[in-house]
Amino acid sequence: MNNKNLNIEADDLQITPHIEMEKLPPMLQECLSVAKTPATKDMLMMSVLTATSCVMNQVSFQYAHYGKRYYPNLLTFLMAGAASGKGVANLATKLVEPIHAEHPLLIPGDSTYPSFYEQLWDQNGQGLLFETEGSVITDIWRNSCTNYNTALRKCAEHETLSKGRIITGITTIATPKVSVLLTGTCNQFEKLVPSVENGFFSRLNILMVRESQPFDGSVFMPSNEGQETERIYGYWATQLKQWHDKCTEPITFSLTAEQAQRIGKVMESEYGEYLRQLGDGFHATIVRNAITHVRVACILTVLRQLAAPSVEGDVLTCSNEDFETAMVISTKLLLNAADAYNQIGGKDQLAIPEVKGSYQKETFLASLPNSFTTGECVKQGQQMGVSRRSSERWLQNWIETGVLQKADFGKYAKISA
Repeated sequence: MNNKNLNIEADDLQITPHIEMEKLPPMLQECLSVAKTPATKDMLMMSVLTATSCVMNQVSFQYAHYGKRYYPNLLTFLMAGAASGKGVANLATKLVEPIHAEHPLLIPGDSTYPSFYEQLWDQNGQGLLFETEGSVITDIWRNSCTNYNTALRKCAEHETLSKGRIITGITTIATPKVSVLLTGTCNQFEKLVPSVENGFFSRLNILMVRESQPFDGSVFMPSNEGQETERIYGYWATQLKQWHDKCTEPITFSLTAEQAQRIGKVMESEYGEYLRQLGDGFHATIVRNAITHVRVACILTVLRQLAAPSVEGDVLTCSNEDFETAMVISTKLLLNAADAYNQIGGKDQLAIPEVKGSYQKETFLASLPNSFTTGECVKQGQQMGVSRRSSERWLQNWIETGVLQKADFGKYAKISA
């Protein structure tokens, strides 16, 4: 594993410090409240989003003009050192246990390909592959007959899985909807995804936790925090099951026209900057990050519905709050992927300062509306991890280079708009 200093700080890879927590769905706010550090909160957030995505199989959105449909299912790998708090992923599975009790969903990581396929067949193509020890899956995958890497790549795209055997004949799983939640160390990740050319890499949402977690000396002191955690997760598990049981008809998730346009602009910026820095090998990761953005927005929208008394209608439209949160999550995940890409051999020297600077600057500009105020610019920057000083400096630079014009005191407009 390449451990060179990439000029990326642990804070650069974090997600939740750049999110307005009070704007999250109530369910997510409460579930994340039990985390004590930003890193733990990041891991818990990605775990909750991934685990709950496996029960949203009636919800889908259209991708591209040819009508391909995607479902919310996320594939996530939490990469951190030993005793770093990765165990919080177990909390997330508690949210789907009541549903799993009636409709089996959980697939253990210690499964051979035949077992994985049979479980998926029995579960109507739906499930959550969950494993907190990356070595379990890497040990299973050492044998080509038990490696279901290719199957998971197909599941990520909801492409048909088929298997032919002399005795049982041909069995087919159409439109598999599988979520994946794995945790492990950097070395375990490298064994699981030995090459960035492997399509599994570009389909994984990678969260890298570099910092060591401080030891909490109060862990053995009497406390009712454990009971409060059980109460929170038990309550929202019940709410999720009620939503799941009521959601019996297909639901279409959609973005507003403005939101869809903004994703396009941000993607164009990301594509150009990252591709210039990392080369063609990072192309698939960039493109699939846009799908992750919509998947996360979809999950957030559904989780917000849990506070509502019932499921109504066959269309869910993304709110601006959930869209902005998804924007922060997806852009931070892309930076995490760039870091991981470099570490497993995507490129010997990654110009991270340019990625952090030029890329973030262009992405930030694309995220701003056609006209805005200084305050709106600073607020948007804070959500994307940009300091107030950088926001104001970039504003001045954009005016000097003819990208923006100052319409009035504290008001700006994009010249190209």
